Amino acid sequence: MVEVTDGKILTGKFVVCSVSLFRWEAGMNELVQRSDAELLQAWLDNVRSRATIEHIGALNRQFHEQARIERELVAHVGGLDRLRELLTHADPEVVLSVEQALRRSDACAADGRGRSAVPPGSADAGILDDHPIFWPARHPPPPAMEVSEIAQRLIAALPLEAAALLRQLRPAIGLWPQTARAHAPIDGSRLGGMPCAPPDWRWPVAATEPMLFLGQINCADLRGLPGAEALPSQGLLSCFGDHDTVMGCLLTGQGGALYHWPETENLMPAEPPLEMLTVFPRAELTFRPMWDLPDPESRIIEAILPDRPRRDIYKRFRDDLHRYGFPAELDYPCNRSKLLGWPDLLQGESFEFTLDQPFDQYRLLMQLDGYTNGSEIAGWGPGGFLYYFLSKQDLAGRRFETAELAIQFT
Repeated sequence: MVEVTDGKILTGKFVVCSVSLFRWEAGMNELVQRSDAELLQAWLDNVRSRATIEHIGALNRQFHEQARIERELVAHVGGLDRLRELLTHADPEVVLSVEQALRRSDACAADGRGRSAVPPGSADAGILDDHPIFWPARHPPPPAMEVSEIAQRLIAALPLEAAALLRQLRPAIGLWPQTARAHAPIDGSRLGGMPCAPPDWRWPVAATEPMLFLGQINCADLRGLPGAEALPSQGLLSCFGDHDTVMGCLLTGQGGALYHWPETENLMPAEPPLEMLTVFPRAELTFRPMWDLPDPESRIIEAILPDRPRRDIYKRFRDDLHRYGFPAELDYPCNRSKLLGWPDLLQGESFEFTLDQPFDQYRLLMQLDGYTNGSEIAGWGPGGFLYYFLSKQDLAGRRFETAELAIQFT
């Protein structure tokens, strides 16, 4: 499903990268040189071609291009009148698009806004600066609960099943997003922003769209953490996801791509083959040692704790395990991004749409929750988790290129 395209070099930053801005300006200059008739024909061609596109990310790009053409046409004297003439067009899709374009033009006029000088960005609104969602990004990660304390609490809460539960205990490494740093190393661990890559690397593409960059992990940063021995001691893990997979479009999603580059000395900023319409907020990563247990709704736990009341006791303990070290007054879900451990399940073990093999054949490599960098917020689809799974054999053999990207949403 994944195609690749040659990559070049750019210097990236959040929302708009320098080369993307150059391409946007070049595209606008090209449109300025077109006549009214040429712009109108380009707009019509764009509207008609949308009927053949199923991939939502590719469709978004068509709308993005339509908006560029539309802004230029409306800026011309008589441009709006040319659009209005299409209200009698035989194609109802064209008529609907004209009506939408006219409403957009009226809204811009009412707001006193003309053509944008820069491409549209995004900002989070309506969340106060002291909201608890920002707490993790503004504080260092808490320590892990000691195994001895885990055992004591489980024995006290579920004495008959404690031994069976403790056999499922796994080390994990929590991903702890922090505020972005202007001078962070290019190969540093982070979520969002723009990636670095080897000079000859080609950006992964799905349905003609560049995959979205999710983050990168410098394996050297993991040394000494529980479970790190299952991962390389050096190199960069770099994660990408098809737009429709990341945004929860199950029927059109095409998965993701994961790379491990053993050497980091020659990595450089990577350029996508097309302007990125979505760039997630950059957050540097530090790491939290963790111990993890299976999700209460997993088959393993259902077999150990078949009755719901005892599973509820277990669920409360597991929540306490994940929130260990958090302030008691912080009544807000903690970030669940992690390497290794067990997946947190939102829809049970149902991954039929996204995994090639039965769920029990896999091990979790990485789980990505929504995150903040202390001021901006990023999330996936309607809210949920992204998971990179590897077969047990491929994880043992460190064949990261075989990783499969799966999704669950609320």
